[in-house]
Amino acid sequence: MKKFCLIISAILLCATVLSCSAQVCKYNITIEDEWSGQIRIEGKYETVFKGIVSVTDSNINARNVDTGETENYFIPYPSVIGAVDEASKIEGFSYSVDYWPAWNAFIIVTIEDNSDWWHYWVDYNLPMVDAGTYNLTDEDNSILVGYLESWEAHALKSSVDKHEVIVNEEFTVSVKNESDNSVEGATVFVGSKKYTTNNQGKVKITITEKGNYKIYSEKDGFVRSDKVDIVVKNSRNTRNIQFFIHNFKILLTKLLPI
Repeated sequence: MKKFCLIISAILLCATVLSCSAQVCKYNITIEDEWSGQIRIEGKYETVFKGIVSVTDSNINARNVDTGETENYFIPYPSVIGAVDEASKIEGFSYSVDYWPAWNAFIIVTIEDNSDWWHYWVDYNLPMVDAGTYNLTDEDNSILVGYLESWEAHALKSSVDKHEVIVNEEFTVSVKNESDNSVEGATVFVGSKKYTTNNQGKVKITITEKGNYKIYSEKDGFVRSDKVDIVVKNSRNTRNIQFFIHNFKILLTKLLPI
């Protein structure tokens, strides 16, 4: 009899946890699962957030589309919408969410002033569930949340074949989509200059001034890519000339009378 009671108690506890999944939770449940990873949020014109967040359970304010009322919903596991909420606490950006009871789904409506459509990817994979249902695990490394003016979801990825070059040394930027297919006609930004990828999704670039540069790409219908760093240094010949001039000036100060 005692064993039977324990089994019934375990079943009731599981049912309680599941019932709290996307509703106002009335029970005090301790959740120990935590997800930590990078989340990047790309708005219409700029990056809203990029950084590391940690999320366990979440209390999300969302508008119930059936009642029109804003309600608080407890999500008892690390979710994508929970990661967005944590990012908003760090950066201070605003966001709004709709809750659809018929589908038990949380839909991101706005982030800052951008509304419809917001899509998300986990490790560049597009999940077939809403941002509140997706349960983040240790196998998930990063989240991309991006704004598009379409329900079709596509994202860009930029890469370089060299992360350090000398002035006027050629390097190649490659642009692919979320499925690692090459993207033709993407605009690549390097400092104040723009370039366009060819039919292989590539463009060759040289930079005439030393410095640290961030490279990213954009194209209509795609969420912009993450920024890639490249360092441009003076050539060896230039450094040798500068070294010679420096030493020559020192020699002159010793030879010439003051």
